[in-house]
Amino acid sequence: LSERRGAKMELDCLDCLERQLLEAESLEAIFEGDERLAIEITGLAEARNSVEKGSLKEEGRRMYVVVMVTFSDAEALQLSSVRLTLPAMYPMLEGPDVELGSRFLQSACKTGVNEILSSEQGNECLFQIIQLLAEAVEEGKLRAERAAGDVSGEGTPGSEAEEEEVPERPQKVVQIIHSEPYTERKSTFQAFCARINSVDEVDQVMEQLLSIKKVAAATHNMVAYRIENSSGHTTQDYDDDGETAAGSRMLHMMIAARAMNCMVVVSRW
Repeated sequence: LSERRGAKMELDCLDCLERQLLEAESLEAIFEGDERLAIEITGLAEARNSVEKGSLKEEGRRMYVVVMVTFSDAEALQLSSVRLTLPAMYPMLEGPDVELGSRFLQSACKTGVNEILSSEQGNECLFQIIQLLAEAVEEGKLRAERAAGDVSGEGTPGSEAEEEEVPERPQKVVQIIHSEPYTERKSTFQAFCARINSVDEVDQVMEQLLSIKKVAAATHNMVAYRIENSSGHTTQDYDDDGETAAGSRMLHMMIAARAMNCMVVVSRW
């Protein structure tokens, strides 16, 4: 019985490592060239070697893949790199260990990160966490720039009142999951999916995705979504974004699958 348990644990660990590899490769593809942040991932070679061999040594079960996120031009916020450590049983049974480091991120993002970890148990969640952090850092940098302008007297009369009328961007982002990149005939595709309940959230998802430089630089970003309101009425639409019939076919597949209250974006490079 103990041997069976040990064998099952090893298979589960290998499954988790394979999922970690796919997620890490997706993160590298998504954030490559992103001016807001840089990602460095360690432990991939060891994890890939274990997956290819299909076996783990005893120490392999304690193997950690570590994702370091460093934000650019954020001296005013006194940011240190964020460390995301993936334990052996992430994402199946464990969540990532998130070390936010700086006081700013502790204050701005700790609650949001905990909400993501709670709602995404058993699922990959690094993209959502990194996107939340990036949004908070951009907002913090804007506030720091405004504060510096006020102190130096560079603001124009009445500017303070005008700024107060501008609503702050929401701290909570729509959670988006993503596939691994897929290459076919010299084109690379990647899919993103989000649960939505209103057309406003469609715009919010696109804003979040287009804030990622690689997604914004895609040749096409095809979109399809379906939403059912409280009265049972369905709102659905698509955008081919220049790729003939792509969005309409995506919507057709969603209808065939009876997918509801969700949005799919496929980027092509």
